[in-house]
Amino acid sequence: MMNEQMQEMEEVSKELLKLLAAGGAGNLLKRSLDKQEKMFNKLLDTQLTAAQLVKDLLATEEKVAQKLLAGEEEMQTSLQKVLAMEEALQRASEEDTSLRADSSALRKELEELRAELGRLQDDMEDDTGMVNSAMYIAQLYYKISRLDWDYECQHPQIKGIHHGPAIAQPINIDSSQHSKCFVSDYLWSLVDTAW
Repeated sequence: MMNEQMQEMEEVSKELLKLLAAGGAGNLLKRSLDKQEKMFNKLLDTQLTAAQLVKDLLATEEKVAQKLLAGEEEMQTSLQKVLAMEEALQRASEEDTSLRADSSALRKELEELRAELGRLQDDMEDDTGMVNSAMYIAQLYYKISRLDWDYECQHPQIKGIHHGPAIAQPINIDSSQHSKCFVSDYLWSLVDTAW
């Protein structure tokens, strides 16, 4: 566009020279000056438009650059989130593997305990006769002696309650200070033998 205007100026200058040479210089000079003024105005308008276009282009470039930077930051944030998720997934996978191993070990232990329980039940069925006779003896002894023992007391203390015919009587004997024979005789002395 600038070359076009320069060519026009050159043509105007050539025209001026022709007119000056021809003699009708006044009118021709005026028309040439008017034409030259229009061209200068056109040139200034073109320069202003070009300057505005450059400003607009720079503003657009700046906006695009800011969008690119924002996009880059967003991409970095997303990348960090993806990395964090991958780490969490890796940890969860490791925990899952560990839990599966623990679960397998617990299942095995459970099966072993079930087998042991089965063996114990078999043994208990064998011992049921002995337990029933021991329970019978314990119940018979209680009916005869009417003694409730305190099984939580510490050795050498002997504690309990004798439920006599009229009142309940506490028992508290230090077996380290008395012989076994004395303790036995004392306890049997509490029992009413008048059946």
